[in-house]
Amino acid sequence: MGSLIARSVSSLRKISSCLYRRIGNHPIRVRLFLITFGIILLFLGIIFVTNTLLLQPYYNYMKENMLISTLHKLSELDYSDTDESGCASYSLSTTLKSLEETENIHIIILDDHLDFFYNSTEGTYGDKPLNKYEGAKQLLNNLFIMSGEESRGNGTLDSPAISKRRNPKTDTTYLSLYAVIPAKIGDDISYHYVMINTSISAIEDAVTAFNDYALVLGVFAMMVSGLVSMVLCSNFVQPILKINDAAKRIADMDFSEKLHIHSKDELGELAESINHLSSELETKINQLSVANTQLKEDIRQKERIDLMRRELLSNVSHEFKTPLAIIMGYAEGLQLNINNDEKDYYCSVINDEAVKLNNLAARLLDLAELETGAIMDVSEFSLSELAEERLKTMSYMFAEHGITTEFGTEGNCLLSADAGRVEEVVNNLLANALHHTPDGGRIAVHVSGEDEKVSFSVFNSGSHIPDDSLQRIWESFYKVDKARTRKYGGSGLGLTIVSSIVNLHGGSYSAENTADGVLFRFTLPKNGNENLNTPNN
Repeated sequence: MGSLIARSVSSLRKISSCLYRRIGNHPIRVRLFLITFGIILLFLGIIFVTNTLLLQPYYNYMKENMLISTLHKLSELDYSDTDESGCASYSLSTTLKSLEETENIHIIILDDHLDFFYNSTEGTYGDKPLNKYEGAKQLLNNLFIMSGEESRGNGTLDSPAISKRRNPKTDTTYLSLYAVIPAKIGDDISYHYVMINTSISAIEDAVTAFNDYALVLGVFAMMVSGLVSMVLCSNFVQPILKINDAAKRIADMDFSEKLHIHSKDELGELAESINHLSSELETKINQLSVANTQLKEDIRQKERIDLMRRELLSNVSHEFKTPLAIIMGYAEGLQLNINNDEKDYYCSVINDEAVKLNNLAARLLDLAELETGAIMDVSEFSLSELAEERLKTMSYMFAEHGITTEFGTEGNCLLSADAGRVEEVVNNLLANALHHTPDGGRIAVHVSGEDEKVSFSVFNSGSHIPDDSLQRIWESFYKVDKARTRKYGGSGLGLTIVSSIVNLHGGSYSAENTADGVLFRFTLPKNGNENLNTPNN
């Protein structure tokens, strides 16, 4: 039995695998529809086959059990209840008649003399006296088993004789039972002959009618089930299609849409997992994007620093080269024993160039100190007073070139900062304005104090700074007009020092072209930068 079941399961697997390969290339909704429709069709086929092959035998089996059960009920009756002719009394006949109607059977009971004890259709079988027959079994053979099968059983209560018969006159098939039972008559026992007859032709008609009905019902059921399965399959596949679309969007790096599938089954769990995956991927990719952007910025910054380092070395070499060449040339001239007048001139030139080299070296050291975090001497002072004092100090230099100056201030201009460094910023900006203002031009200085900061601005009339140079003027050794810079001996480090000192104080700086000149501005916080390195730190 076990091997048969195993072989059946193996066959079913092979069949299902073959069917799945045949429909495996179709969309899921089509496959689900075909599988559902096939199951319904198989179920209807099983019903039709089993109904045709098994319903009638099962019905006959149930009828046989019913006849045997009825026989046992008859054996328990009291057969002493008779009328004047010796037949069943009215009350006993009523009981037997009720049993016939209930079970749809026909009962004939003969007494031990083969006379009718009970027959609800008496006279049906002709006028010949029944007691003329040689025995009850002969009666059964001649009367009830016409054109029928041989009987099963020996005709006792425990093994009644049962046979199917067909009446050619009525074209009806019957199932008949014959047995001899012990009948209780008071305290005595008498043997009665019982014959029970029931029609089974109805079951054949019923099977035919049921098959016809099942065929019509099956066609209708297949149509309805096909439509229902299509709708159900579409509803079932819809979440899968949404999940597929979401997966495609995630593959295209689109994490904006979320799945709204709230079912508690595996599809709902899958939707939640994809939403979680989408969120995690979006977070990680954003983090990677930020890190990548920062890395690119770091690389650009490093490249800028490398470029500035190379330019610094080049500019320093260039700035030192010219004074050194002059010094070396005039020193060689001194070695030629030139006259005294020329010696004095040669020595003054050497001294001037040496001073320039010393100033350049000092500025480079100052810039290096600022960029590495200079020690600041923080104190409270007024930026407006400092700016006004420096403007007055340099007034003779402005007057030499016929430059007019203006000064304005407003608000509270007190701040906490390194006064010496801030003074250096003001000096550099005023010197820059002086060197780029044409003779007879104008310079205007303005200082203003606000709630948390103090601003300084200096305007000088004259030519504009090219737009592509506005941001580069703060770089070391960058010179917009190199001829002008050489004329007044500038090194190109003044504005770089300005930017470093302002940054060290946590301020900001800018340069912009105006209608008739250039405006430089820097702003410092009143309370100083918290990161300032002071002697007390």
